[in-house]
Amino acid sequence: MAALSYKEFIEEVRTRISRFTEDDFRSLILYWASEEPSSTRQEFLNKLIPRERGKQETLPDATGLIEEIDAFAQRVEDGDYCDGWGWDEDIHEERDWGDESWAREMDVFFLQTRTLLLQEDYESAEEAYLKLFGILETGEEPGHLPGADYANMLEVDLDEQVALFLRCVYMNSAPEQRPASIFDAMNKYRYLGSGMKLKSITGALDVSLPDFDVFLADWIEFLKNQDHWQVSEWLREAIILKGGVPAISEFAREHAEKYPLAYMDWIRALETQGDSDAIIRVAREGLSRIPRDYTVRAEIADVIANIGESRDDPQLKLEGHKESFYSSPSMERLVDLYTTAIECGCFEEIREVAEQRMTELRSSSGTLSNNSYNRERHMAFVRDGVFFNALLLAGKYEEVFENCHKKGPLGWSSSDNPKPVFVAFMMMLLSKGGDDAKVLLKQWEDAIVQTCYNGGTEYVGKYRSIIEHTKTSIALTGEQEQFFLKWCMDEVGKRVDAIVGNQYRGSYHKAAGLLVAMAETLANRGEKQAGANLIEKYRSNYSRHSAFRNEVSAAMQRSKIFESGASAKGTKKR
Repeated sequence: MAALSYKEFIEEVRTRISRFTEDDFRSLILYWASEEPSSTRQEFLNKLIPRERGKQETLPDATGLIEEIDAFAQRVEDGDYCDGWGWDEDIHEERDWGDESWAREMDVFFLQTRTLLLQEDYESAEEAYLKLFGILETGEEPGHLPGADYANMLEVDLDEQVALFLRCVYMNSAPEQRPASIFDAMNKYRYLGSGMKLKSITGALDVSLPDFDVFLADWIEFLKNQDHWQVSEWLREAIILKGGVPAISEFAREHAEKYPLAYMDWIRALETQGDSDAIIRVAREGLSRIPRDYTVRAEIADVIANIGESRDDPQLKLEGHKESFYSSPSMERLVDLYTTAIECGCFEEIREVAEQRMTELRSSSGTLSNNSYNRERHMAFVRDGVFFNALLLAGKYEEVFENCHKKGPLGWSSSDNPKPVFVAFMMMLLSKGGDDAKVLLKQWEDAIVQTCYNGGTEYVGKYRSIIEHTKTSIALTGEQEQFFLKWCMDEVGKRVDAIVGNQYRGSYHKAAGLLVAMAETLANRGEKQAGANLIEKYRSNYSRHSAFRNEVSAAMQRSKIFESGASAKGTKKR
């Protein structure tokens, strides 16, 4: 759940306490008191002092506060808080070490600056904020602000402090200059505040900004003439604030090519109303108006697929997954598309369409104009790994095999390398089943996970289901089985040699697992002794590599097919 803004928080507090009786207040305060630990009881009592009506709080002196901040900045600049630079075991990085009390000092300065703003001394508050931001910027260089992450060490909400600063900018600017001033400040200090928007600024206090309606209209016109990667988000937010759903729907239809995410704003607004039929209509309209090569179409199509899932409507799911994959082909979307196509009984038809789309994108690679800074108009592309896996899931193993020739025994961690998943697939196919091949099954699942950066249990299950559906159409001849059996053994051997021979100790477990999986494949084919001989061959080849031999023994124990002491026929156990 997103954190409440100050305005939302105070409004909710006022709403709740408006229903309290005197006894309710007394009971609540006594309950809080009973929960207070002994170390903070006096601090709690100090809060229970009624404020006298009309009595003014002691306010910070603006000149004095700015002088104190300047002195603090000089201490930071001089490195007074740092003792040195060194390794931190907790974060596995090097960082500054020293006196971290600077964070509490800065917290106080931020809170005092906020008080200046509340007293409407906007000029002094803006000056103080700029100095504090400058200190944080100094802290980005070693030797100034010790700690793992200087921003997270502050107790104040830095996002809220940036929003308060922007309120100062607003108040200190002439009405006609406000859009440009806010735009420049939001750009300059966006690295301090995450996702800074107008809502952040208006929500930082429970006091309305003067002439905000006028500013909003000027802000919209100003943004329409700016060319910046974040303009779309700010512009769309302003349009919703000004005119709600009718305004964003009109904007979406008028600017589907330039600001396609307006359709997602429209959809999110409808989601709050719970009208799924209206959402589907808007999503379909967006898909028809936004250029088909824009990857953002996939987000809109995913909405249709999700509604289909919630309604248990396979055809609606298929509609969404098909459009989603078309505009942004990924492994997750491919697996969802093929799974739903099988459910709808049209796998071959959908497979053909998907392969045609990927072939089209691969042939046009480099010709589609992409702007990496503007995801809203990012163009579709397909990774090699998605294409190779699509072929494998379709049962076109010969084509995948041809692409394996270009890959070596290393670099198997890349999802674009077809060899890891193809070797595992072939071992599974050649093993003739066998649930007792635990290491092989683990290799197969690990290879599937490797095909997708976000591959989880659900993804693996869907992938395997598609393969099981496809395997029924694959019939290897005896000659083909022997060919691929030898090829898999050769590839396993090359990988073991590349890893162990080059002493890549961090990957010894990978080499050992692959070796034992190959041995299990042989065992499942009724060639258990050949599997044992294969293991013994590499144990002997690397007899001095005890770490590798230990990994092999561990894999054999997990296997259960081969005892850890298994050896080749005619060779003594050792």
